Amino acid sequence: MTAPWTPMRWPDAWKDPRMLDLLKGTAIDHLVIGMGAELSAVRSRAAQGGLHVSAPGAPPVGVEIVKGEWPGVKMERAGGGAGAGPTGNPWVDSNGWAIRLAAALHPESAVWVDAAPAGNAFITAGSYLIAVADSAAYGGRWIVSLDNSLATSLAAGKSDALATWKRLAAAAGFFAAHKAWPAYAPMAVVGVVSGFTGENEFFSQELLNLLARAGQHCRILPKGGITDASLVSLRAAIYADADPPAPALRKRILAFVEAGGMLIAPPTWGEVPGTPIRDGGNPRYSMRALGKGKVAVAVAGRDDPYLWANESIVMVSHRYDLVRFWNSGAAGSFCTVAPDGRQAVAHLLFYAYRGPDSATVRIAGVYRAVRAYTADNPAATKVEWAPQTGAVEIHLPPVPQYVALELDI
Repeated sequence: MTAPWTPMRWPDAWKDPRMLDLLKGTAIDHLVIGMGAELSAVRSRAAQGGLHVSAPGAPPVGVEIVKGEWPGVKMERAGGGAGAGPTGNPWVDSNGWAIRLAAALHPESAVWVDAAPAGNAFITAGSYLIAVADSAAYGGRWIVSLDNSLATSLAAGKSDALATWKRLAAAAGFFAAHKAWPAYAPMAVVGVVSGFTGENEFFSQELLNLLARAGQHCRILPKGGITDASLVSLRAAIYADADPPAPALRKRILAFVEAGGMLIAPPTWGEVPGTPIRDGGNPRYSMRALGKGKVAVAVAGRDDPYLWANESIVMVSHRYDLVRFWNSGAAGSFCTVAPDGRQAVAHLLFYAYRGPDSATVRIAGVYRAVRAYTADNPAATKVEWAPQTGAVEIHLPPVPQYVALELDI
């Protein structure tokens, strides 16, 4: 379900109803306003102006709230530098995986992200662009939340604050205008199978988070509703739960393996048919050949979601990556395809304080045409691109922190 509104948390300091004039001509049409008597005039005028209004903690029916992170490169408090893992890549906080998980578990609900500006972050106009795009690119909506400095400066009518507000509002309007995109189906290399709750909540959800940070494109598969179609086009299925699968699910996944897929599972999966592979390439996994595919059972069980995420990418192979970046800095991507299969969209997010000057991106697939869109310039822009074997390589000009590439199939 697409998000029915573009929400905003009304700053408690804005007691003057005239501040509602800022919303004229924007896509923001739902306000989350405190219930104090000092804001009663704001609530009244907002309702009279046709805006939807709700109280904090009481979302409208049909909306699922995700408690998110302020998106961007994770900074270490002590030295002020960027945090990183053993690969040396910056740690990026993104809410994309959490939005997609909420949508998978609550398919009839719209997903809103509650992520206030980080108190120790350097907040710029670009930071707000990323906050909007990091939710909307994945089919959700960020509850627009202003930091105290921006809210105070807007109330004072300062020009630099108004410029930041206009850029934020333009980004929200860009995604509201592309109403069809949230209905596009995610493209994926691996599927993560789990109940995602209870004793399996931490491992499975952290696995989704870390796979996304590593650039792997996943299909989220709640194990209660998996069909044969759920596994179509995937290279691998990761069974992330501690409890063994139900017989019907086991049969379906093993049929996927026999047809050429890979299963990555903990020992609690149970007995695995097939032929042992003596040197499977990773001593942490016991490998078996089954039909045209393979099964990798983790010897140590579900010991470390970070290792599972990165090892699964190696076992599946980077040759199947949907997106590869060059000269991009800290980047993320999400690829979707239209219901009729005639068009795809690659959402590209650059999490530094500005976009790259000359990034190149390779997108797997055969395409006839490529167009670029940015929230700052929503008109389609031509880009330099060249076909490769089973992919296209696109050379981006200097761009802001979010780019949508629309590709004709």
